[in-house]
Amino acid sequence: MIGGAGGDGANTSRGQNSGGGGGGAGVYVVGNSTLVTITNNGTITGGAGGLNSAWPVYYGATGGAGEGGAAGSIRTGGSQGTSSQGGAGIIGANIAVINNGTITGGIGGTGGLNAEVQNDAVTFQSGTNSLTLTTKSVISGVVSANGNDDTLTLQNTLSKIDGGQSEGANISATQYKGFEHLVVNGGRWTVGGSAIVSGETTLNGGALVVTGPAALGVQAITAQGGAIEASGDQVLNQSFVLKNNPYGASTSGLVVQGADNLVLSGVLSDVGRLTKNGSGTLTLTADNTYTGGTVFAGGVVSVDKEVRLGGGDLTFNGGTLQVTGTGWTSTSRAVSLQAGGGTFDIEDAANNFAVTQGVTGAGGLMKSGTGTVTLSGVNTYTGGTTLTAGTLAAASDNNLGGASGGLTFNGGTLQVMGTSWTSTNRAVSLQAGGGTFDIEDAANNFAVTQGVAGAGGLTKSGSGTLTLSGANSYTGATTVSAGTLVVANDNTGGGTTTVDVGAGLQIGTGGVSGSLAGDIVNNGTLVVDRSNAFDLANVISGTGSLTKNGAGTLTLSGANSYTGATTVSAGTLTQGAAGGFSTASSRYDVDTDGTLDLGGFDTMLAALYNAGTINMNVGAAGSTLMVNGDYVGHDGTIVFNTVLGDDNSKTDKLMVGGDTAGNTNVQVVNRDGLGAQTVKGIEIITVGGQSNGVFSLVSDYRTKDGQKAVVGGAYAYTLHQGPARGANDGNWYLISQLEDIKPDNPATRRVSDTPDAPDTPAPRYSANVPVYEGYVQTMQALNKPSTLQERVGKRYMTGENGDGRTSGGMVDAHGIWARIQGAHDRLEPTTLTGMKQEINTFILQAGVDGQFYEDENGKLIAGITGQYGTARSNIVARDGDGRISTNAWSLGATATWIGNDGFYVDTQGQVTWFESDLNSDTADVGLASGRKATGYALSVETGKRIALNGNWALTPQAQLIWSSINADDFEDVWQANISVARGNSFAARFGLAASYDSSWQGSDGRVVNTSVYGITNLYQEFLGGTRVNISGVDFSTDNDRTWAGIGAGGTYAWAGGKYLIFGQGTINTSLDHFADSYAIKGDVGFKVKW
Repeated sequence: MIGGAGGDGANTSRGQNSGGGGGGAGVYVVGNSTLVTITNNGTITGGAGGLNSAWPVYYGATGGAGEGGAAGSIRTGGSQGTSSQGGAGIIGANIAVINNGTITGGIGGTGGLNAEVQNDAVTFQSGTNSLTLTTKSVISGVVSANGNDDTLTLQNTLSKIDGGQSEGANISATQYKGFEHLVVNGGRWTVGGSAIVSGETTLNGGALVVTGPAALGVQAITAQGGAIEASGDQVLNQSFVLKNNPYGASTSGLVVQGADNLVLSGVLSDVGRLTKNGSGTLTLTADNTYTGGTVFAGGVVSVDKEVRLGGGDLTFNGGTLQVTGTGWTSTSRAVSLQAGGGTFDIEDAANNFAVTQGVTGAGGLMKSGTGTVTLSGVNTYTGGTTLTAGTLAAASDNNLGGASGGLTFNGGTLQVMGTSWTSTNRAVSLQAGGGTFDIEDAANNFAVTQGVAGAGGLTKSGSGTLTLSGANSYTGATTVSAGTLVVANDNTGGGTTTVDVGAGLQIGTGGVSGSLAGDIVNNGTLVVDRSNAFDLANVISGTGSLTKNGAGTLTLSGANSYTGATTVSAGTLTQGAAGGFSTASSRYDVDTDGTLDLGGFDTMLAALYNAGTINMNVGAAGSTLMVNGDYVGHDGTIVFNTVLGDDNSKTDKLMVGGDTAGNTNVQVVNRDGLGAQTVKGIEIITVGGQSNGVFSLVSDYRTKDGQKAVVGGAYAYTLHQGPARGANDGNWYLISQLEDIKPDNPATRRVSDTPDAPDTPAPRYSANVPVYEGYVQTMQALNKPSTLQERVGKRYMTGENGDGRTSGGMVDAHGIWARIQGAHDRLEPTTLTGMKQEINTFILQAGVDGQFYEDENGKLIAGITGQYGTARSNIVARDGDGRISTNAWSLGATATWIGNDGFYVDTQGQVTWFESDLNSDTADVGLASGRKATGYALSVETGKRIALNGNWALTPQAQLIWSSINADDFEDVWQANISVARGNSFAARFGLAASYDSSWQGSDGRVVNTSVYGITNLYQEFLGGTRVNISGVDFSTDNDRTWAGIGAGGTYAWAGGKYLIFGQGTINTSLDHFADSYAIKGDVGFKVKW
């Protein structure tokens, strides 16, 4: 629709000029008394003004005016006339214009002043008028509102309220003039310049983009769902009345949106709510009274007091509440976290802001800003908690919402208050900014039971304890700034762990898990507490201390350089690689239940305090422990590995550069040393300063002269300060000689083949040596065959008179017999230890005899024997006392020729199996048990009975006896190797017996025979005694070779020789050392014929 154009001016017949006519209005409303509504979806344009004629001549008449456009004029007096106006797009009164199209004011005519000036697009002449613009509206030209109550309405579409914010035109007071009211129902409109309206502004929807605060005037703004948006940072002083939307729209009250920052210093009042959208910051500075609550849907709402937020709940859906300063410290408002979650930004580090009501909703809560938020309500929000800065404080797990919600850190701190909250099973993620657990109460041991993940680092602060009991995989660094961090599970992330001064790190809780993958910078306290073996290959540096707790073994394999003290309070601390024990550590303390294991590496320590155990090496000798400073023993133990031998033996060594003090036990482990005699001794401890410490040997036994001793093969080593020969240098030596016992001292006579030279110290043999010296002797006491007389008595009486006649009957040659024998031997052989031996034996022997042959010269009697014997040997020697218990089982055979002329030959053969237990009384230890050996014995005896008369007779006799012991080699309790090098005996006996025989008729009418006799014997041993080898050293036991003895016995047979008892007792003594060595023996036997 286009208004008519004004007519052009014309020259008259008189030659005068006329002005052009004004353009016609596009729409001209006239004569109406009620409201007329014009809806434009097309184009309305005012008509153009007419052309002035004869310009620039100054004389002429005025042309006629069209509607909405004034006519042009010609002025006299030399002045220029005005051009004609174009017509208005719309003109009238009491009209409502709804523009969804284009309205354009007409263009003025040419040929005068103000040529081609555009007229109003809309002119409200009077009455009550309104102009409604949609975002598709185009207004070309000024809108002049000259009515009494004119309203400018801005909408998104023709619908009154549709919530849309399509981009609308810029609205300014220079184009839209004279309006009393502004209503925004939709769209996004930019306003600027001076006040657009003189009255109120109402925001029902859409948004006003404010480029300057003056554009909104000074009247209060009613917000019923519409939005304000700052273009550039703005400060608005207007008040806002926040109402519920009367048209049923989803929004109500005031919405502040956009990316730029806005300060509202006017009061926000009434029942509506405030909603913050967009990424910008809204700052509220007035004491607001609106009661509809506040919605944080984007960006930041910044306040310094609670009153700035009026009344009502706080609803978050992606936005942030920023609390500045320290004036607002708590809120009891209900807080709801919708899907987008919400952020509390407590800007001032000194502000501890408390949220006392429960926080609900499906969204998550984020804490930012350097201040603190304390959650004290029973919160049920389920979206988890994120900390990006400052502190979030809680005293219960439900303060953090539903149990399924995780904890995400990106720079913030979770402070656990009090002691009632002791664990959380929430998933914990550390983003790039990392996170801090502040366990505020020193009495609280707070556990995070799930594994901690993420690329960030973890910081532990607060005086309490944080226990990470899950399998952690976060890869950032770990810092313990205060309190204690306990790593109860494996941390595989690999970041460096730093422990600050006064803080503590504990790896493990006494179980089998707990580890760190990265290096450790320890300036506080590091504790490792595990019950199993654990290799800590991480490098430990810093000024802090290390404590080993728990029964397990901790192996340090890194190149450690920490300078604090090292304490082993329990279990074992092992050096897994050279340099694993920090040489810079100020000192090492080994407590009673602790062990320090050098791992076989030469090691240097600054100082050492030992109340536990120090192992120098495992399985080998030759390690050196160098203590640069002082060594103090607190009844601890050092284990030395030594190849026990002579002075040059390979050994572990303790070298102390400073002083020694206190008491220390020294345990020596023999590493395959065969033993040898020392001269000065094996040096194991050197002292550079004052040697005031006392080192006492942890002995295998205590010697008879009161020395603690360890065994190396055949030698006993004692520990002494100073060498055995030379001045006391303060060092400590293992010595295998008798310092205070001289070889020529009769009280300690050593009997040997080669006496020591006067200036040669006597060796100190082990307490096992005397026992082994008597070992073969004990078995020999059970292995040697008896004489014929001892075995059978006077059983064979045929030819007693030497002429084939008997003196009272004949005993049958066939029979079953048994005998028992008891003996006590006291021996003082020649040995290196001066050993004395007493052997008590008991033998039970039984046999079956039968006559196998007889002729006119005599009879051949043969039989088999079985024997059980036991021997108990007591040994006394300078180097040790002991006992041997031997059991023996024997099988044998006998053959005896009994001549009718009194001549006899008796032969015996026997095999014996031995089992022996050997014990040291001095050491109070069993040396070996169940030791096996086999004995072989042969005997040939001959003699002839010479009758003196019918009752008396003499029987000269001779016997050769061979006895051999073959014993199994064995290793004893002290790892000494024992073998029998020589176990043979070959001896002769020469005897003469005088007997008196008689017989008579018994009461049963059968013959009774008796015989009593006395005997004297001479014994001679032809071999050089026995010999045992103890770890390569031979020890011989040489009994006196020449012995003599006497004895007496008798036989009593009755019932015609069917039954017979017999017995004999003897006593023998050495002729080399008369009565020093002797033997007492008694036999008794019984026989029944068959």
